[in-house]
Parts: sequence; C-alpha cells; structure tokens
Amino acid sequence: MREGSGALISLQGISFSWTANGRELFSDLDMVFSRGTTACLIGPNGSGKTTLMELLLGWRKPDSGRVVLDGRPLPELSSRERGKMMALVPQEERLPFSYTVLEYVMLGRSPHLPPLASPGKVDRELAEAVLERVGIAELAHRPVPRLSGGERRMVLIARALLQEPRILLLDEPANHLDPANRERVMDILMSLKTSGITIIMSSHEPDMVTRLADSIVLLKTGEAPLIGSPEDMINPELLEHLYGVPVRLVEAEGRRIILWGT
Repeated sequence: MREGSGALISLQGISFSWTANGRELFSDLDMVFSRGTTACLIGPNGSGKTTLMELLLGWRKPDSGRVVLDGRPLPELSSRERGKMMALVPQEERLPFSYTVLEYVMLGRSPHLPPLASPGKVDRELAEAVLERVGIAELAHRPVPRLSGGERRMVLIARALLQEPRILLLDEPANHLDPANRERVMDILMSLKTSGITIIMSSHEPDMVTRLADSIVLLKTGEAPLIGSPEDMINPELLEHLYGVPVRLVEAEGRRIILWGT
C-alpha cells in the first residue's frame, strides 16, 4: 500500500516473529492509517492486535521493515516526541505506586514538561477538566488500587486524553465497562473523531466498531490482514472465518448488529 499525502502512520514491509517459538505474526506487512480517521482492529485473541499497536508505538522492533510517523521513521523520534503525538489506552496497567486518580492522570502531561519538571497549576486544571469530561471527577482523590475494573479503564482513558495526542490507540476500550460507561466512552470517541484526531483501536464490541470505524483491519494468525470499509469487512462469511463461529447480521434502528453463535 503506497503512502499518500493523507497518511499519518505507515507500516512499510513489516515482518515480526515471536523469538520464543519462532512463530511469524506479520510478514512484509504494508498498511496506512490516514489523518483524522478511525481504524478498528478485529481478530481473535493472539492474532496480533496488541502487538501491532506496540509496533506503532515503537515498544517492539520489527524483524524487518519500518514504521513511519508523519513522514519520519519512528526511531528518529525521541520518546518525548512520540509521547506528544501518540497515547495508548492499554487493556490494563500495573502501578508500582499507590497514586491517587488525579496524580496518575497527571502523568499524561509528562511529554509536555521540561525534563525533571513537575506538573503545575495549569496541568492540574487540565487534569481536573479531563476527569470531569470522562465522568469520574468524584474519584480524583481516591487511590487507584481501590478502583473497580471499569473505573480504572476510565482513568486510563483520562490519562491518555491529557497527553493531547494527535493519535490515540485503544486496546479493547470497552473492556470491564458497564453499559453506562460504555456509552460514555462511545460519546468521547465520537467527539474525538469529529475533532480530527486519528484513532486506532482494537475491539470485540461490534456496535462500537460499526458506529466508529472508517476502516477495519481483520487479523487472523497465519493469514495476511484484510483491510477495507466496514460495509465490506463486517459480513458473516468473513467473520465466521475469522472467529470460527456462526454469525448473523441484523438491522435495527439504522444499525448493523452482529449476533454470534447459532
């Protein structure tokens, strides 16, 4: 896939194998993520969704090929430059210290601060505004280890938003969320989408995928990824092949709903 003027991230000839077992996950992979679009990664566990994000972030090095970010090879960018451009919402994160929610969220300001500097009054005000935006302002002074799984997920999202990234990567953003918080995350992502931020996310939530995605990447171990529009990629034949279970699509209130199993 050739890189065009609208490309913000491109993977060029990427190959990656797990050294422990020699299993090849990606081979000569070319892929482009365009500015201001939302791409959803879909596939079974172990198909490479998280690894692909780690390659984009530079946390893993490909065996061959390169990642290009805004026209520059990723290794040429410092960690602070990457932190200003990209933020990740992981599935979970273990904390070495018992931060309060506000303290932890303010870690998202690190790429914007001089070396060894501490967040100031403006950074704190930005953090408080983000907590309000994601609906967890009342948790500001609660220790993060005392939060539920769903509350921790919202805190991870708040920290990523405080980085003010141009590219937001989310690994299963609706994981552990109740319906109310799932809808709140959907509203946040829709708002970010309309603001022009580039979103790359993995998800097993069909409704989130069909409502947000401009493009979909189907990942299956041992096969080349398939990339296309939601209309082309969300169809029973492809999804049954991907997951190995029967799939039906139904239309309800203008939405395409995926029903798994018989």
